[in-house]
Amino acid sequence: MTKARIQSIGRAAALLDAMGSGDWVALRDLARHAGIAKTTAFNLIGALTDVGLAEHDPDKGLYRLGLLHMVYGRAVDRRLDMVASIRPHLVRLCAETRETVNLALPGPTDAIIVESLESNQSLRVSSYAGTRADYHATACGRALIAWRGEEFLKTIFELAPLHSKTPNTTTDLTALNLLLERCRKTGWSFEFEENEIGSACVAAPIFDAGGQPIASVSVAGPAARFDDVMMRDMGTMLVERMAEISAALQHHSSGADMIPKA
Repeated sequence: MTKARIQSIGRAAALLDAMGSGDWVALRDLARHAGIAKTTAFNLIGALTDVGLAEHDPDKGLYRLGLLHMVYGRAVDRRLDMVASIRPHLVRLCAETRETVNLALPGPTDAIIVESLESNQSLRVSSYAGTRADYHATACGRALIAWRGEEFLKTIFELAPLHSKTPNTTTDLTALNLLLERCRKTGWSFEFEENEIGSACVAAPIFDAGGQPIASVSVAGPAARFDDVMMRDMGTMLVERMAEISAALQHHSSGADMIPKA
């Protein structure tokens, strides 16, 4: 039953993605984009229309996104306000480390890089703003899920199985759980050529008042510069900085200034 529900959610998400441009879309195109039969697409798009997530033009037989997404969009806008508040901290971190700094927010099945600052070094990791990051294969992804419950992790990895990005990617659930446990103990996560050959990354989460990760910040660079000592020192620094940002966000919610001190 759980797998059936997950499959239905995945198919519904594919239909919403097919309407992502905002234009009207024919049922056959929805079905083709989602890789499902027209009958299945018809039933799912009907349900989405019933709850306001889609609109239907019965005369033309076309569908588009519903206005209910505006409500969810406002909630996302509030999260983007948080990104703007964090940005000065990222700028300082990028300048100090001289490595690429990324800010990730949690998505349904993976992390989403919403801000990325590239270092000024000649040999550096390219910025990834606007891209997705696998929860299991990236440092920022692991930092976001390490404090989540077992049921949450089970659902996530049913929706997005542990696939290999490189020959070094951790794809064994037991091994991944050990890495997540280590993250909880130290406060930071890492990956070494698991997401991309030649690159490495260290990350730590930003916590809300309830102690749950709401974002993570990673420092990424060429694997040749990321030895064990460097990653440990970087991880320790990130934990301290993320604690500062977590506290600043809580102050910011009551009107305090988020700009970091020089």
